[in-house]
Amino acid sequence: MAPIPIRMPSVSVHLHADPRLAFQVITAFGSSSLAEGANSPGKTRVLRREDGRLLVEFHTAGRNLLGRRKTYRTVEWVTLQEPDRIDFDGVEGPLALLCDRFDLADDRRCTLLAYHSTFGLKAWVAGWLFGILVVRPMLGRMMREHLAELKETIEARARRSKVSPWPPCGLEDVRVD
Repeated sequence: MAPIPIRMPSVSVHLHADPRLAFQVITAFGSSSLAEGANSPGKTRVLRREDGRLLVEFHTAGRNLLGRRKTYRTVEWVTLQEPDRIDFDGVEGPLALLCDRFDLADDRRCTLLAYHSTFGLKAWVAGWLFGILVVRPMLGRMMREHLAELKETIEARARRSKVSPWPPCGLEDVRVD
């Protein structure tokens, strides 16, 4: 039986960076600057390119049910729609269904980066209930942490950029829509 989709509340953040630069940083799959070691948290590796998409292996830091740090491995098809959208469709990982999307938009001299996610678990109704009560809060925390890390990385890159410097716009908060 197919998993019941659970839609996460979207999370967004304003970046003091050009949207094109933000897109480049987010899609730097396989970059050695992200992490050290083959299975380090934050590490990505492009496994295959096919029909305008990338099959990418991700190692993402998070917390398990007991609150302990854990690295989750997923394999996802990534579709790039430069410069304003990146779609992720899970193939392998702890979730039976995973569909994520990053949207980038100009917003008053900033870039608005929005993170959307839908997931599902096996076991149909029992999986849905466990997903709502346990996985959804964990995934929400991971989404906010991931956006905060991306913000820091992208803004540091923008501060060093000679090609795409971007002035502060005065908006700082991570928002849950």
